[in-house]
Amino acid sequence: MALRLSAPIEKDFPLEKTDALFGTEGTRVRIRQATQAQHERRASLFATLIREYPEGEANSVRYVQRFSLPELMRIEAFLTLIDSNIEDEASRPLFQEGMSETQFSRAWGRLPPAVATEIHDRVLEVNPDWRPEGEA
Repeated sequence: MALRLSAPIEKDFPLEKTDALFGTEGTRVRIRQATQAQHERRASLFATLIREYPEGEANSVRYVQRFSLPELMRIEAFLTLIDSNIEDEASRPLFQEGMSETQFSRAWGRLPPAVATEIHDRVLEVNPDWRPEGEA
């Protein structure tokens, strides 16, 4: 029998560190396993590579690659975060279904760094092939 695709895995996670840090309880996120299309979108962050061969300087090469770990974390979360009960100051959901990447980036940027890190840790738990090499 040939391969039959199934829906990507989805997993709910409590944000225990966030609750402990802010004295709250029940904060949670739902993370989805990335598809090939999402892997490709993530990989595009690493695609910017500039090679320069300065004139007049034999054997001289300069490589430039643009990379930002916080940007990678945001993109990975955008691609896989499907639900959260985190609210903004007006008690509205911070992350809403169908957000554009720009809207998500604005919402993500409002998070305290510790919360963003905990969410990203859950993203890597569902998508272990996104972990840095050698990290378990």
